[in-house]
Amino acid sequence: MDFNEISFGNLPNDREGTFIDLERQVRQVYEQQSQRDKDINTNEHGLYTGEYEPERTYMSAVIAFLDELNLEVGILDTSGFSWDDDEDFRRGFMVFKQKINYAIARFKLRNARIESGNAGTPIMIHSTYKEEIGKLLETIRKIVNQEVTDVKKKDRLFVKISALQLEIDRDQTTIDALFGVALDLTKTIGECAENLGPLIDRAEQVKKLIWDHSRPLEALPSRRSPKLLEDQSSSLDDEVPF
Repeated sequence: MDFNEISFGNLPNDREGTFIDLERQVRQVYEQQSQRDKDINTNEHGLYTGEYEPERTYMSAVIAFLDELNLEVGILDTSGFSWDDDEDFRRGFMVFKQKINYAIARFKLRNARIESGNAGTPIMIHSTYKEEIGKLLETIRKIVNQEVTDVKKKDRLFVKISALQLEIDRDQTTIDALFGVALDLTKTIGECAENLGPLIDRAEQVKKLIWDHSRPLEALPSRRSPKLLEDQSSSLDDEVPF
């Protein structure tokens, strides 16, 4: 895959928009290269004999974008991913791509709702407190990994932790989204690890940091066009003496 075809200029100002734009470009190149790769590396029996190079390059690029932009996709876990076995890679790649589709759909919907004013009051957290909350969430992860033995409960908790981390990492989020996932994590901890006092204590610390250090963003001016007819009638009232 030729990265010279990717434009890194004129990207959106927000990290999620930047990721959406870069992933779109890389996917376009990947889809072209993938089709060419299949045409070249398919034998007379219709079996693929290549090494999934376009898929490997696409996946490496997407992970690099997420890392560089400091975006955490809660459902994306490549820790058990096999890069060596071609068949395992193929299956894992299909799951990976679907998870990226999920993340992009969520990013797009969130940005659209924020811009339209339908997502609740936009808020942000100062970077200093983002880091502090991130450290607490990492501690919560470690406690869950060490103390929660039920695999299903552990997975539920990891999903909730990652969902909250995703909201914390955003340049801006909303009151509903941020406090919703924070409460969701606390509720899940109560259901899955009710006897783990240190876990509950740190979850309460996270909630307090979010509550104390979230601030509303100034609303953007409306995108609606001026009401020209009303303005004209107003000016006519000033000019016409009846």
